[in-house]
Amino acid sequence: MSRRIKSTGGQEQTLPIKEKKMLDRVMLYLINQKEHSKSKIKEYQAYRNYILFLIGFNTAFRAEDLLQLRVKDVIKGYVSIKENKTGKMQNFRMNKQLHEEITKYIETYELKNNDYLFMGQKKKDTFQGKTKNILYPITRQNTRLIFRKVAEAVGIDFKFGLHSLRKTFGYMYILNGGNIITLMKMYNHDEPSTTLLYVMWNREDAEREREAVFIGGKK
Repeated sequence: MSRRIKSTGGQEQTLPIKEKKMLDRVMLYLINQKEHSKSKIKEYQAYRNYILFLIGFNTAFRAEDLLQLRVKDVIKGYVSIKENKTGKMQNFRMNKQLHEEITKYIETYELKNNDYLFMGQKKKDTFQGKTKNILYPITRQNTRLIFRKVAEAVGIDFKFGLHSLRKTFGYMYILNGGNIITLMKMYNHDEPSTTLLYVMWNREDAEREREAVFIGGKK
């Protein structure tokens, strides 16, 4: 089955979240939106958005690959998909806790193998003379509104969008001592310099890390 989400160029550059407190604030906001929903459809949308951010923050998926995910791509806890942009494969076992959260979401809404994880509006689609109601995934346009609301609610004052999730994953990975070569492989980049530039790891980040390190004898 062909993938419907296409990558788009010319977008304004998004930035990663670099502060753990802000990252926690984002996830708490999404959880609260779900827990205080006033209708079933609002609850589904809030839960969907929470899982979207959760997967985005915990994987190295590109935006278009994240939106196109189907239940069958993640249900077994092992991901194997072909990147829309590069044609390269992403093969990895998911974090156990992440997989448990996704499984709970899938079971809550009784999603089937071919269902998109992040469903949007139902549309009529005609094929070979037969018209059916099809549930397509949320679009990039839909997510822009979602991210704008989250940014306003938690006080994010920079360009924040789908690619921010992917970049935040990489930034936090390096911040927590991750290997740049490993991250490069996760991103399917060809050079470490490309990866560092992508996650916005700059001189200020390096100086802050150096200031936090002291190697010396015990007093």
